[in-house]
Amino acid sequence: MAGGCVTKCLWDNGRLDACKEPADNPNLRLFEAKSQTNLLVIYDEFSERTEAVHTRAYWVNENETLIHKGMHPHFTGTNSMRNLPVVPVSYAPIPAGINLPPALCAVVATNKQSFTLYLANRATASHDLPVYNDGKGRLERIALTPVAVAADLTIVGGVIGFFYLLDRAGYTGPGDQ
Repeated sequence: MAGGCVTKCLWDNGRLDACKEPADNPNLRLFEAKSQTNLLVIYDEFSERTEAVHTRAYWVNENETLIHKGMHPHFTGTNSMRNLPVVPVSYAPIPAGINLPPALCAVVATNKQSFTLYLANRATASHDLPVYNDGKGRLERIALTPVAVAADLTIVGGVIGFFYLLDRAGYTGPGDQ
């Protein structure tokens, strides 16, 4: 028996982890910043842990790197959309040969996990919606670590105690009479 097996199992087990991801219907809404170089994204997020859906908002430019790394973005309030121009969003693919409006618009991917921006019939950028670990599994592991260490010490102490008692009883091996 190796010491630390309970603690190792606690930290290697992924069952305590849960993700947050776009809801089946993310209800995506986009708003163009006044500077026209940033977008406010508002969408509905699903939590695997609580099975609840919450509305979230974030700015694309400052969070793109975090989202690509699978981390949660820096969320902002949905009130940030006030007085910002709406960017039209379509959930249907754009048929070939259709002329899009000259203004910025977006098309949501069929998996509803990303969207592509179009400007004057040309795709300009694609952006993934956030999918990230909620981080609570790590907190649970930290909270349970003292219990796991105590279990490991109990197991190791029991094994040492067993061999100590065998030695005190004079047991030297299987051929001992």
